[in-house]
Amino acid sequence: MVTASCFCVGKELLIGKTVNSNAYWVGARLFGIGMMLDRILVVTDSLEDISAGLNQLLAAKPDFIVVIGGLGPTPDDMTLKGVALALGRKVRVDPAALTLMKQRYASLGRTFEMTPARKKMAMLPEGSTALVNAAGTAPGVRIERAGTVIFCLPGVPKEMKSIYKTSVHKEIRRKVGKLFTSKVVMHLTDVYESTIAPWTSEALKEHPLAYIKSHPKGVHEGKSHVELDIVIVSPKKEQAQSERDAIAAFFIDKIKGVSGAIDKQTVSTVGR
Repeated sequence: MVTASCFCVGKELLIGKTVNSNAYWVGARLFGIGMMLDRILVVTDSLEDISAGLNQLLAAKPDFIVVIGGLGPTPDDMTLKGVALALGRKVRVDPAALTLMKQRYASLGRTFEMTPARKKMAMLPEGSTALVNAAGTAPGVRIERAGTVIFCLPGVPKEMKSIYKTSVHKEIRRKVGKLFTSKVVMHLTDVYESTIAPWTSEALKEHPLAYIKSHPKGVHEGKSHVELDIVIVSPKKEQAQSERDAIAAFFIDKIKGVSGAIDKQTVSTVGR
């Protein structure tokens, strides 16, 4: 199974200044191709914290680590130095990164002058590959360490998404291969989440690789409302659908037994 972690850098994420929408977005993209993030780690803008955080994630030996934030020109943008420190490598001006930055300035009709701040954005860890940033100036970075591919992306959402779509997602998807995600979403009425809980445990014993999650939606007009998600991922379409249907039938039978109702049910299967 392909594994991935997300490593977010930025004090603004820890003090309530900025919502970590980047990790949310990456997690959704990965779930859409049949996998999910193993963990999300957030640290402040500190060389020591960045280095220690990356080494912590590397210790689990994931296939991919997506690092987000801290690639810009300001003093607190120190992610690449922290990554280099963790990997025991030096940072240097990368010619390919400089070329990408010059091309970006040219596309905007601006003259590129090598200021210290711009030079800083071209300082990459040794052994890195610069990635095109079509939405901003700071290039993304790809680097490998002992079987783990590390992608470093800017924290500005539109820039992160641009590089992710262009360079990151394609590589992860190739590694994952062809998978089918089969899902059923049930909107339940007059049944409480506490009632569903033991059924979920029973279903997971029979289908340990399934994703089964209940989401309480409150009580309206004296009746409890719960959304129930059931997701199966498999390299075989028929197997995904069959297992999904078996779990759904199990819950339908249980819900009827307590006089609950299914207001709405949506079923889908997507192959990626």
